[in-house]
Amino acid sequence: MAINSALVRVPGTGELSLAQPGVPEPTDATTPLTTAWRGLGLSTPDGVTLSRKVEKEGTEHWQQLTPARYIYKSQELTVKSVFQETKAVVLGAYFGGLTFTETTAGSKKYRAAISSVPKGDIRALCVDWTDQISDTETYHHRLYIPRAEVSETDEAQWSRSQEARWGITFAALAPTGGSTILAVWLTDDPAVIDTTPATLTVADDLEHA
Repeated sequence: MAINSALVRVPGTGELSLAQPGVPEPTDATTPLTTAWRGLGLSTPDGVTLSRKVEKEGTEHWQQLTPARYIYKSQELTVKSVFQETKAVVLGAYFGGLTFTETTAGSKKYRAAISSVPKGDIRALCVDWTDQISDTETYHHRLYIPRAEVSETDEAQWSRSQEARWGITFAALAPTGGSTILAVWLTDDPAVIDTTPATLTVADDLEHA
């Protein structure tokens, strides 16, 4: 049994950010993002929901009931959050690239058209979160997805009893150029490194017997 309560992590605070696809991968988890990125701002206390789903199907056989192997059908990596700031980057993501423009120069009156024809709006996505355990122990995590697109939006209810909320789910898209990297996780947390000695094989056990 290997129990270590010091390795419990609590994502106490964080933020999601968007950029145009093709923006370089961040160098690490602590360096501030460049001006190419736009933060989506405040989100509800539920924070972020990360979901990974892999669909696979076992082979069927005449001679046995147990599959001999699995055939992978699909893989889905999604990031969901409910945003509380009503601003350009949030509305643009929610409405698939929506852009407001000033109706007349200097009028401070703005207009945006919601198209009847949905279109793709591919972005790069970063999810940052920090666990500050003490004044001397703080760990940073950053999930970088080079290509993502909004796959689902929640209903947005406007009422006098609650701020406007924008629930958005982003799904990672297949990489380009022959790459197999769907996402990259950057961190300065040493807990992610496995320092456990490798388990001896049967041959090693016999050799040392």
